[in-house]
Amino acid sequence: MKLPHLVSTLVLTLGALAHAHAAPLVLGDQIAVDNKAGTVFTPSTASDGLFTNVTFQLDHRINGSASAGLFVLDHQHVPAAARTSWTQFLSFCLEPDVALSSFDNPYTVNSIASAGYSAVGSAISELWGRYFGLVTNDTTAAAFQVALWELAYGTTDKDLGKGDFKLTSNGDVKTTAQRWLNGLDGTGAKAEGLVVLVDNPNATERQDLITQGPVQAVPEPAMLALLGIGLAGVGMARRRKAALSA
Repeated sequence: MKLPHLVSTLVLTLGALAHAHAAPLVLGDQIAVDNKAGTVFTPSTASDGLFTNVTFQLDHRINGSASAGLFVLDHQHVPAAARTSWTQFLSFCLEPDVALSSFDNPYTVNSIASAGYSAVGSAISELWGRYFGLVTNDTTAAAFQVALWELAYGTTDKDLGKGDFKLTSNGDVKTTAQRWLNGLDGTGAKAEGLVVLVDNPNATERQDLITQGPVQAVPEPAMLALLGIGLAGVGMARRRKAALSA
């Protein structure tokens, strides 16, 4: 996802999220997604976010760059008869080469399998279950995003140095993400309740999101004092674009 560079290291607590109130999302729901607060990175009183800029290559030929990290967005049920107030939620964007906004509403709430990620669903759930709790700063937030892109984009070789998604920037993000990918052996705890917010299928460039249902509201800034974690996301943009153009 392509966004301006914003900086912050403040993160959220699971305890705070558990006490926040939000309308639960149900499979098949249609929702509108937006950025009502005007910032898309983890909110704080100082600035905005957990992310690091990375560079990559897609399909062995397309070079790009993105802000990989933890995002905060807003959702609201649609149509008008089912509408609720806007609810903030934490997410990682799904497509490395597609802008996060503007949002092509509506989105539909899907399971990982029904959204087209069944082949990598187990690995995604294990990555989340093993390492989601380690997303506490810019580096680990970016590493988690990068690891998910590797799992979901084209191939599942779990190697950031080759394949349809190749990370071309080096450093702690790459080292951390590769270490986590190497740790996925099928024996780790699996996260439950993961849902994919599937972008409008009529959009020319789709940017799906993934979260752990029910989506929880983001707490007020006064509650952002402790350590916590966000959500993760994955993508298969190239295959989807090919299908749309077919």
